Amino acid sequence: MLANGSGRLLGFYQVRRPPRENLLPYLAKLLDVPVDADLNDAAIRLLRDNIDVPRGIALPFSVQRRFLESSPRVQQAIGKLKMALELDVPDVDRLCLELQRLIRSTRIPDDLREAVDSALVSELGGVRTFVVRSSSNAEDLAGFSAAGIYESINHVTSADRIFASIKEVWASLVSPRSVRLRQQAGISLDDSYMGVIVQEQVDGAIGGVMVTTNPLNRNDFRNVYVNVSVNSVIDVVSGSELPIQYLYSTVEGDGRTVSLGDAPADLDVAARQQLQRLAIAGRLLQAHFSPDYTFDSPVDVEWIADEKRITIVQLRPYSA
Repeated sequence: MLANGSGRLLGFYQVRRPPRENLLPYLAKLLDVPVDADLNDAAIRLLRDNIDVPRGIALPFSVQRRFLESSPRVQQAIGKLKMALELDVPDVDRLCLELQRLIRSTRIPDDLREAVDSALVSELGGVRTFVVRSSSNAEDLAGFSAAGIYESINHVTSADRIFASIKEVWASLVSPRSVRLRQQAGISLDDSYMGVIVQEQVDGAIGGVMVTTNPLNRNDFRNVYVNVSVNSVIDVVSGSELPIQYLYSTVEGDGRTVSLGDAPADLDVAARQQLQRLAIAGRLLQAHFSPDYTFDSPVDVEWIADEKRITIVQLRPYSA
């Protein structure tokens, strides 16, 4: 999309949102262009001038399935866990831990390993440090966010560690906690899969999570919510640090600090201006990825920033 543009970027602003009859003049002001300018061109320019996406490869669900099917012992352990879940017996946690151990210790078949290695050489040659991220179909669902229950591994530097980390991500799908939570939500083990994303690791001065809505008032079409860590975005995602919290208007512009969290002081003016640009970019991306033509469906964006650029490391649908 950054390379080729998109005809959907203005979608959110093209819809009447009472009491605002026309949001396009507000967008023009945010983009610092005249009302009669080509707003789509200005929107893609804002994204290209401010947003980066790290290089990476994606391992689809089928790779995990082929790995699991390659080991009779793993298949037997899966069968035992399914039976225990059906009978609701006390052995579930023990069986989960045993299945995790088998997944970690089972070698990835050579053909799969070679295919992944080839993709890494082709797409990520020259990268020194990687992040191995989870991407499951059993997360970000209505009534089941799965926040924090699947593993992502940072600071991975060797081929062996990449493959071990891939298996660690797969194993997190069957941790006792994730299995129990999905069971409570009515999501069966048969319907749960895990993809893996291997990305170049990007570092920055600040990072956090943005959701393109106001979680405290879903009728508020103006504001998006941004939380920020000056230490580690991982701390924000895991919940081990209370972030600085902001609401930024994507209509009139400007933002306000909701909470300083664990931070001793607020961010400086330049950083807060950068967050305003992030908020606008988030609204444009919400429109681009919208599943319908109301352009109302918010997205959840994990981001990292230095003084010049913002890197979006993950974007997915937001579910309250």
